[in-house]
Amino acid sequence: MYTFAFIKQPVGRSRYALMTNEHGVVIDDGVCARLADNHFYVTATTSGVDRIYQQMLKWNAQWRLDVDVTNVTAAICAVNVAGPDSRKVLEQVCKDLDLSAEGFPYLGVRQGTVAGIKARLLRVGFVGELGYEIHVCARHGLALWDALMAAGKAFDIRPFGVETQRLLRLEKGHVIISQDTDGMTHPAEIDMGWAVSRNKPFFVGRRSVDILEAQPLKRKLVGFTLPKGSVQPLEGHLVLNGPDISGNVTSCEYSTTLGRIIGLAYAGVEQSTLGQRIPIRVEGGIVVQAEVVQLPFFDPTNTRQEG
Repeated sequence: MYTFAFIKQPVGRSRYALMTNEHGVVIDDGVCARLADNHFYVTATTSGVDRIYQQMLKWNAQWRLDVDVTNVTAAICAVNVAGPDSRKVLEQVCKDLDLSAEGFPYLGVRQGTVAGIKARLLRVGFVGELGYEIHVCARHGLALWDALMAAGKAFDIRPFGVETQRLLRLEKGHVIISQDTDGMTHPAEIDMGWAVSRNKPFFVGRRSVDILEAQPLKRKLVGFTLPKGSVQPLEGHLVLNGPDISGNVTSCEYSTTLGRIIGLAYAGVEQSTLGQRIPIRVEGGIVVQAEVVQLPFFDPTNTRQEG
């Protein structure tokens, strides 16, 4: 079902999971945690859970596998604690796990208790900071939240919303499926070739991905920047190549951390060279010249994420 290989994934570790359909089009991504040899815990794009669950049931029935697939979305709640003090906050309420960088490395998965509540903890970094996803039974969600807020009071803990999350992930160049991808996006167009196993005998879309990768790229998702004070492109604004349309903006925000406008956009492959200027038509028919830059925009060595 997924493009990556998982047979050698160690128990207690998670791995990025990319899914394509029969046409090689990217349809979802998430994290796959291995809790035991034959027990995997998989997340999906929030808006796509039901659709992906249906896909899993379809393939499980068609292939007649000896596998049980259960959708536990309604049964489990998750809280993400992120930032340079997240480990210190968690240490106040989690006493039965080694939370050190060595004992709980990036992409690690642990099962223990947080504030006396049984929990699964995933050390993942969608927002690019040292962070922990804490998954508990839904009925304990409020108690978990209150305990974390109390433990983090000394560290000036604050709730953060979806807009903040989207800006932080954009600074790290992380794509959101169905926002930065569309009904034609294949892995090579979004530089996801690293997430496709070349040794895996089969996955849904394998033949199509191979065919698409053998053809010259026509477009590519690129990172771009504009100086502070420029007219900010909106999602859907067009990228031009002379008189032609070569792509569109998929994500764009002003980054206070970087002091400039940052974004992702599809552009013609001949426009994807680092340092190149791409024209974007914004509100009022104005054309701004954005610079193609290397991703991620912020912390390219992942120093903050590694903690």
